[in-house]
Amino acid sequence: MNESPETQVQPRARLMFIDMARSIAILLMLEGHFIGLALQDSFRDDNNPVYFSWNFVRGFTAPMFFTVTGVVFVYLLTNYSEAGFFKNRRVKKGFSRSFELIFWGYMLQFNLQQLPGYLRGEFSEWTAAFHVLQSIGVGITCLLLIFGLFKLIGKGWLSLYYFVAGTALFAFYPYLKGLPEGVYVLNDLPQVFQNMVKGPNSVFPIVPWVAFTLYGGMVGALLNRFHAHVKKFWFPLTFMGLGLVLNIFGYYIFTGIDELSKILKIDENPDFIKNAWLYGRLGQVLIAIGILMFIEKYFHIKNSLFIRVGQNTLPIYVVHVVILYSGIFGIGLNKIINHNLNPWEAIGSAALFITFFVLFVKYLEPIEKVYGKIMSLLYWPFRKAKEAILSFF
Repeated sequence: MNESPETQVQPRARLMFIDMARSIAILLMLEGHFIGLALQDSFRDDNNPVYFSWNFVRGFTAPMFFTVTGVVFVYLLTNYSEAGFFKNRRVKKGFSRSFELIFWGYMLQFNLQQLPGYLRGEFSEWTAAFHVLQSIGVGITCLLLIFGLFKLIGKGWLSLYYFVAGTALFAFYPYLKGLPEGVYVLNDLPQVFQNMVKGPNSVFPIVPWVAFTLYGGMVGALLNRFHAHVKKFWFPLTFMGLGLVLNIFGYYIFTGIDELSKILKIDENPDFIKNAWLYGRLGQVLIAIGILMFIEKYFHIKNSLFIRVGQNTLPIYVVHVVILYSGIFGIGLNKIINHNLNPWEAIGSAALFITFFVLFVKYLEPIEKVYGKIMSLLYWPFRKAKEAILSFF
């Protein structure tokens, strides 16, 4: 039986735990980026249990963000009854969103104070870096292309397609991670393409980060297929149980895969053990999703300001990069607080930083009018290009 949207009579109800997950992810990102930038080096000690715990949660944030993006997108993508690929209203919206994310990803890496140098063709390597927004944009495009393949073939479960794609991407991680320092791939191409896979400025490359989005797509497809069971007691327990298995036994599973590969002489040095931490993080995300399912089941979650924070992740991300990292305008807090605050100062300032963005979301509607004018100026040529491309579909 296919997980095809045309089998549905009407869109499914919104699952609030997904928005809760997005809100938690973006708030953790704000806190992690601020404290990561501001904390003095003398307090960065992994032997300190407080710092170790904070650093552990910080490492959980990106997998959570990428995975939940896939969950939300595919759940909505499979939520409509239109027949065909391009007749699904979420497809064009998805390609448009992907384009917007990639645009802002590269735009935030420019510095208008260096405009004279840009006009002379002098660009820093950072302008070609592959960062969070670019990676998520590519991830959404991959979700759409796989959905199109599923519609074309017309057989199987959509969740299985995403599972295979995510697993395939993770499988490349040991090879890319094992390359010597300074050795990159796609060497015959410009750095902007190198960085997508492994280059000098691959901050969030396709492998492994897009795989988290694909696994999220798998979860989103499963949520749609088994929507009637989401609030049953066993459903979140399944997520939590699988997450625990990946965390507790992941190391042993991949050690066994390495040994089996050697015995079968498939690869003398497979090194799949390097995948253990990836699946461990994925397992932690599944545990968090399971817990949030229980919270939605037993507590009446309303569309509050907290939920709205998770529904406005892109403007929050863009503005936080401008303020914290001097994106676009070259003026930001990084020039003032860079590794200069003690723990209490960093925590207090981070709380104020988060409060600012909560208020930003609360008053986003009037702010969006100003944002729209700036966007139209910066984005006009790219919007025209996007419209020309989409006109072919």
